[in-house]
Amino acid sequence: MCGSPGGHQPLRERQARRFEPIVVWQADQDPDRYSYPGQADEPCPPGYHRVEITDLPQADKFVARVNSIERRKMEQARDLRQALDDAGVKDRRSEEDARGWVMRADGSKFYIRGNARAEALQRAARQWADRRRDQKRSGQRHLDPHFHIQVFSFDGGHRNSYSGPETGWRERKS
Repeated sequence: MCGSPGGHQPLRERQARRFEPIVVWQADQDPDRYSYPGQADEPCPPGYHRVEITDLPQADKFVARVNSIERRKMEQARDLRQALDDAGVKDRRSEEDARGWVMRADGSKFYIRGNARAEALQRAARQWADRRRDQKRSGQRHLDPHFHIQVFSFDGGHRNSYSGPETGWRERKS
């Protein structure tokens, strides 16, 4: 910050721009559970304690922590969903194997048991479906909850730059 008309002075901490603390409530029993008040001066509900974020490093650590917590929840939900899907496939296949037939699209029965070609085709179709499901799942490894503190995420330094041939601008902030 320029403090004198003739030159620059070093920026002191007391001269730095401050912001009001960001307030969140953390559960007393579960440190991974947070609640977000509508206003910073609201009273804290029972079972929670007040946490104030007063500087950018604290804000960055909080954002990283919440993203980690939410990512873990998303991974657990995904794993549970996949386990349920796998159990459903296994149940349907065991029912088909026990019956010895499958239902055609027109509603008629197609008997597989005892038909070597049909059994081979069914095995190949199941293997293909399993490989396809595994391929889809391998592409779903990266989960990002995108939690952010909006005041810090969309300031002037994070806006996308704009350049266009019609204006001749190059990397000018929009």
